[in-house]
Amino acid sequence: MRKLLHYIVLSSLVVLTACSSGEKALQHGNYFAAVSKSVDRLRSNPDKVKAQETLLSSYPLAVQWYEREINNLQASADPFKNTKSVDKYQLLNRMYNDINRCPAAIRLIPNPKSYQYELEQAKLNAAPECYQAGLNALAKGGRQDGINAYNHFQKANGFVPNYKDVQIKLEEAEYMATLKVIIEHIPVNSQKYKLSSEFFQDQVTQYLFHNIKRRFVRFYTPKQAELEKLEYPDHIISMGFEDFVVGETHDTNYEKEAISADSVEVGSTTLKNGDKIKVYNKVKAKLHIHKREVISKGLLSLKVIEFGNQKIINDKRFGGQFIWFHEWGHFNGDERALSKEELEICEHEPILPPPHQDLFVEFTKPIYKDLTEELRRFYNRY
Repeated sequence: MRKLLHYIVLSSLVVLTACSSGEKALQHGNYFAAVSKSVDRLRSNPDKVKAQETLLSSYPLAVQWYEREINNLQASADPFKNTKSVDKYQLLNRMYNDINRCPAAIRLIPNPKSYQYELEQAKLNAAPECYQAGLNALAKGGRQDGINAYNHFQKANGFVPNYKDVQIKLEEAEYMATLKVIIEHIPVNSQKYKLSSEFFQDQVTQYLFHNIKRRFVRFYTPKQAELEKLEYPDHIISMGFEDFVVGETHDTNYEKEAISADSVEVGSTTLKNGDKIKVYNKVKAKLHIHKREVISKGLLSLKVIEFGNQKIINDKRFGGQFIWFHEWGHFNGDERALSKEELEICEHEPILPPPHQDLFVEFTKPIYKDLTEELRRFYNRY
């Protein structure tokens, strides 16, 4: 009973809040919100008196407010007066559509006003405003100006599709806005590791192409930059291994005397009375183990350089290491003195470590992870 009463109280509070929200918006002069909230309330409860009163009061005030705002804009010298008027006409039409889609609302306001014609006229006038603003931004020639120009041309194209030569201007603005980055891998000075290093470099390049998706950032290989005659990139990403060691081998031999943890059967004996019994004792074995570690490690340098002034704007180093490990052995004595793990080691045979090219790839894996995370973080700012 107490839970039911609690639910009823909560439900009542929700209803009261929903009823009062439109009225509160009206009291604060937010006429559009008052209209929207009262219409929403009337959809779920057509007989709600407060919502009816709020809608009847707020709609004419909202229309009056936006018409006055539009008139003030049109009388001003604001270079975007038609663009801003489009936003206000869209809000007026949204109220018109909301009321028409609510039977209870249309009964209260049977003739809401459509501003579709005015909206289309405002769009026709807004397109040249944005187009001219785009031209002005293009003329300044900076990267941020290119971004601004692109946004202006996009708006113009949204108001009037294919307005003048806006598609060509969009391409010009996008090219101006785009940060052009050449990826430069410093080759490894070793024919032995050429394929492995190229594999690593290709992975990094593909990551930049496919995982850093920014509208105004484009990555080029040196060959692509040459084919497209890119003479003045914005950034050069320079990456190369400062140092690396592959296949550094460390062998360790050790012996130990193993003693069984528990007593085990070691034979039998005959008592004086002729009874034969088993004899238990701890057993021993001499264990010989050979360990081999093959260490491969390296250090990669990353520099991001501004092409225009050769300023280094990112300078980091990334280390990676891979240790291949194997052990084998043999024993003399009773195998029951050995643990399960020691017996397994004695079953191993000596094996060769992976080829050096594979070891190179392995130690670069942690470098790849840290490097790509850094590049993603860095270029997500642009």
